[in-house]
Amino acid sequence: MKASIRTIAVGFLLFSFSIQSFSQASSKAKASKVSKSHKIEKSKVPAVVTESYISEYPMSAEEGWYGYPAFSYPYDWYNYNPYLYTKESPEYYIVEFTHETVPHKVIYSKVGKKIATHRKLNGALPVAVSSAINQGVYKAWTLKSEKEEIFKDGDADILKVYKVVVEKGKNKHLLFYQADGKLLKDKEV
Repeated sequence: MKASIRTIAVGFLLFSFSIQSFSQASSKAKASKVSKSHKIEKSKVPAVVTESYISEYPMSAEEGWYGYPAFSYPYDWYNYNPYLYTKESPEYYIVEFTHETVPHKVIYSKVGKKIATHRKLNGALPVAVSSAINQGVYKAWTLKSEKEEIFKDGDADILKVYKVVVEKGKNKHLLFYQADGKLLKDKEV
C-alpha cells in the first residue's frame, strides 16, 4: 500500500513539473510566434509611413513592420500590447529596428504621423525614477534589466516615460514612470 501511495505521489510531482515546464516553453514560443507571424511586408505599409521612417532613421538596421489596431491614443501612447498586432486594416504601424546599436520601436499613424518612440535603455534610470521605485511598494522586488525610454513625439521630446519591469517570485509588473518619478501606470503581467 505504501509503495502505491509513493508511486502516485511521485507521478503527481512529475506531472506538476512537466506542466509548469510546458507552460513556460509555451509562453516563450507564443512571444516568438507573435513577432514572426504578425510581421507584414514593408511593401504593404503606406508609402507616407515608410517615408517618414526613412527620413528620420536612414541608417537603421534589421527592421520589421507590424500593423496595429486602433487604441486609446493619446492617453496610452506609451503602452501597447504586441499580442494585438494585426495584418487586417491596421490603424497604426509599428517598426522595430536597431539604430546606433540600440533597439527601437516606433509607432506611426497610417498617415505617417509619429505617435511614439520606444527605445531600449541600457544605462541607468533617472534618479527620480530610481528613488520612486526604491521608496515605493516595489522596493523589495527585483528590478529587471528590461527598461525602455519612451518619447511621445520626437526623440528629443521632453515628455518621456520610463518603462521598467519588476518581479517577485511568479509576480511580474510593468511600471510606467514620468521622468520626475510619478507613477503613471502599474500593469500586472
